[in-house]
Amino acid sequence: MNLAITGSSGNIGGMVARHISTRGLPLILPLRNPTKVPYLSNCEARRFAYGDLELAKQALNEVDVLFMVSAAESPTREQEHLTLVQAASEAGVQHIVYLSFAQVALDSTFTLLARTHAVTENAIRQTNMRYTFLLDNFYSEMMATIANADSIIAGPADDGRVACVSQRDVAQAAANVIADIACGNHRHDNQTYTLTGSQSLNFAEIAAVLTEITSKPYRYHNETVEEAFASRKAEYSDTPDWQIEAWVSTYTAIAKGEFAAISDDLPQLLGWASLNFEDVVKAQYAK
Repeated sequence: MNLAITGSSGNIGGMVARHISTRGLPLILPLRNPTKVPYLSNCEARRFAYGDLELAKQALNEVDVLFMVSAAESPTREQEHLTLVQAASEAGVQHIVYLSFAQVALDSTFTLLARTHAVTENAIRQTNMRYTFLLDNFYSEMMATIANADSIIAGPADDGRVACVSQRDVAQAAANVIADIACGNHRHDNQTYTLTGSQSLNFAEIAAVLTEITSKPYRYHNETVEEAFASRKAEYSDTPDWQIEAWVSTYTAIAKGEFAAISDDLPQLLGWASLNFEDVVKAQYAK
């Protein structure tokens, strides 16, 4: 069975590729720049671009199982995803494992980025491919570095909570699912798993963990939505409006409780308990 992993030059895709490689399974790595292929045994790099239908079809030729991570954040990401789904279907991919996002919907509070995942999931469902959707929460590694230079976490999240999840755990769970499929196990066919951490924390609690581990005085400042737009535009004057709106909507979605729920899907896929936020922060700041 031929396996392909997109995004292998990035964090999640790279970790998944390494996990699969250590199991001795052959890999195809579609990459925009094949010279950036990770040094792994049993792998073949192929030139690929999300938005190029013919190039994507060539890269996925004879692929049975595709692990799909998102294209880079951009106004064209939705169309790029749809093109890749079409390419996978036309190339004969049998099963697609898609790294989606928690609480996605066409009207998600978390604007462009989460809504793109909903469109992509719908497109995959309309093909003849089997699918597995992995819906991860915000990454703990991101939350560990979310404060500004003054150690302030600022945003309009009110007292909302987020069940953030470790990238390491997400990658391991994805690799386990892919390996199961490669062995002919069909228990993941047309299944959706929600991948969260074991804790649901508000930003004041996140700041407290950061303070305890780093000995720096972190704190959370609850901005209004108007203040959030103004502060972001002032700090990143060249950032396009869609990106600023996406950033602000991260916090407003958390304020609405959309990312607070804890799921037990991740430990079941891992076979052990997931990392908590404190574990991730300790590892992050030990580097």
